[in-house]
Amino acid sequence: MVWNIITNIDASYAIDVVRIIFNEVGPGLPGSYQEQKRASIIKRELESNLGEENVKIEEFNCAPWAFVSAYPVTAIMMLLSTLLNISIVHLPAATEWLTSIGALVFSLLAFLGFVLEFVLGKEFMDPLFKKKQSMNVIGTLNNPRTKNVKRLLLIFSGHHDSAPENTWLRFLGYGFFILSGTFIIGMIAIPVMNVIQLTGLITGHNGLVHFGTIGLGFFIYPVIPFFIFAFFFFRGTNNGGKVPGAADNLSATALNLALCRFLVNNPSFIPNETEIRFISFGSEEAGCRGSKRYVERHLKELKQLDARLLNLETIAHPELTILTSDLNGTVKNSPELIKTLVEAAEHAEVPYRIKPAYFGISNDSGPFSQAGIKAATILSFKIPQQLVAFYHQKWDKPENLTIEPFLNLLRLTLNWIRSEGDQIF
Repeated sequence: MVWNIITNIDASYAIDVVRIIFNEVGPGLPGSYQEQKRASIIKRELESNLGEENVKIEEFNCAPWAFVSAYPVTAIMMLLSTLLNISIVHLPAATEWLTSIGALVFSLLAFLGFVLEFVLGKEFMDPLFKKKQSMNVIGTLNNPRTKNVKRLLLIFSGHHDSAPENTWLRFLGYGFFILSGTFIIGMIAIPVMNVIQLTGLITGHNGLVHFGTIGLGFFIYPVIPFFIFAFFFFRGTNNGGKVPGAADNLSATALNLALCRFLVNNPSFIPNETEIRFISFGSEEAGCRGSKRYVERHLKELKQLDARLLNLETIAHPELTILTSDLNGTVKNSPELIKTLVEAAEHAEVPYRIKPAYFGISNDSGPFSQAGIKAATILSFKIPQQLVAFYHQKWDKPENLTIEPFLNLLRLTLNWIRSEGDQIF
């Protein structure tokens, strides 16, 4: 079969690139000097295969701490809301309404801000945070026989930044899921209590006011664990951070470099009249800011060339997960693209499954799908086992990477390139 030409040498090259970045730079938080150094190594590798004239850097500004700060900001606002709710029993009757309204407003703003910033990826809180510079690295490869004619654009992407360390995965392991459930309970329950309290004031129903006033039991759970979980959600914010990000997501960027090298050495696999771009996005861990900026700048071109983006994420397990949605399940990926990826996986004879994204899964294909560009993400990661073992922790090192997941994805992507090229004729 056609994919048998992919060998362990190709997969080993990708893992070697991860080791180089790990050893030379280490962690690279969004907007940090270390993130720029990681991007420079990726640029160097692309240039060694494509030539300097076919590789470029696109810089952009973003507020990298706005996205992850959605948790502690929400914690502070919900705590203020809770204290206002409780204080109603200690204040003069004349101030009850104002206090209760304030409690409700704080809780609703906290809920709305978290949903807009963290769940939907909107830049709702970003104006409040310091801007930093990040960058995307783009390499371009054309079929040498038809390089002056472009009818199709295929994009392979990953990201080179790493995340701040997740405090609760690091220290509690599976306890993270219990606290996550508590966080969701608190996000819903605190505004509901405020609504009940204010309704009681409006209707003059003292029983409702009493029921909606947060007592000691409710304060102990869920309010206190909610606040602790959200306020101390991440750690390690100095310089490049604590998380090496070997699997998440140097693995994907390195695989794209391996794919690039293979196609340069085997140009017959590039479809006619097709351009292939290899993009390493910056600041994905800051709310997919790099991919968002890229879509904003290139939307017209992406639509003209009927672009298709295959984003790769966390290559650490042989079974590949093709995601049918993105951005915490709020945006649908292209059904047409999902179909061709499934066909490519079957032709390559690699294990796969199809799943929607859910809360906590947000990738660089999201901004493309939001803009109407055909896009999808393949996640090669075992949840919850590997999530607890090293995800967003200092344990995310090259030692977690093995050959088989890289081979499986290389074989799938090669089949997918061929199938997408066949469709334009």
